Amino acid sequence: MSRTTRKRIVTEAESRPCGVAIGKVILLDISEESAYCPPSDVHETPEGVVIRMELPGVGGDSIEVLVRGTRVEVSGEKPPETGGEDASYLCLERCFGRFHRAFDVSGSVNLARMTAVLKEGVLTLFLPKIMERRGRDRRVPIVSEEE
Repeated sequence: MSRTTRKRIVTEAESRPCGVAIGKVILLDISEESAYCPPSDVHETPEGVVIRMELPGVGGDSIEVLVRGTRVEVSGEKPPETGGEDASYLCLERCFGRFHRAFDVSGSVNLARMTAVLKEGVLTLFLPKIMERRGRDRRVPIVSEEE
């Protein structure tokens, strides 16, 4: 069986990182080039930001979620499924191998309290919002120094 490689021309718009502004939170997709880039959806709720990533066939022990400063990184490996020794594929479109997604997060979210849940092949990351501190009155005490 011969392998045919298809080449795709990447436009300038596709080669730049994808940035999304959500309310007071900005997410910038800074994923590295890898064999597999899982599709993700990002949306904001009143309580926080939700990132959902499709990872069918990947177990929780094969996924690593890291927070590095203001960056959230998801990486791991999707093991290949073989059809047996005598299998001869006519079409192979599913992705296997290493995957990596990274998002630069800026805004009023608490990355220290982020949670990750894997259910039915979908990894859900929840980034809770920090209570907005602007707009509130705060009395500043005055200290008198007597000589």
